[in-house]
Amino acid sequence: GLVSPIYASSASGFPLTMQIKQTRFKVIFLDIGLVQHALKIDPETIFEKDIIQINRGAIAEQFVGQEILAYTDPHTEGQLFYWQREKKTSDAEIDYLYTIGSQILPIEVKAGPFGRLKSLNQFMTEKKSPLGILISQNPLSFKNNILTVPFYLISYLPILLKKLLK
Repeated sequence: GLVSPIYASSASGFPLTMQIKQTRFKVIFLDIGLVQHALKIDPETIFEKDIIQINRGAIAEQFVGQEILAYTDPHTEGQLFYWQREKKTSDAEIDYLYTIGSQILPIEVKAGPFGRLKSLNQFMTEKKSPLGILISQNPLSFKNNILTVPFYLISYLPILLKKLLK
């Protein structure tokens, strides 16, 4: 279809599909060009500073979701999930949940070079996740159990994680 749902999951175990909340979901488009069209961003104005500042977080999340789906095993139906803390006093949210083996790993997407990782650290603590994933424009690194992956290396995520989770 033209859009893919991203369902909220409690991330308390496998399979993630058994823990979704049907009424809580976000969507991503099939292609980032459709997002730009839906946001009414003309190709000539895409690099204007104000446009980039306003929309780059949404565009970065769209790109990452699109890439994760693109590199999903073609013999399975790709599904995307996110996590939102269920306490009313908290607005913690993880952009994507990534499963590899028996692990549920959080993925946080940051459009800019800097950003707080409060939700990522909170998820890792609450769910006892061995590592978290930050996808951003920063170079590849691994520090404090957080794997930072630049946007252009998303396709290598399974390989990187298999090496780290040995």
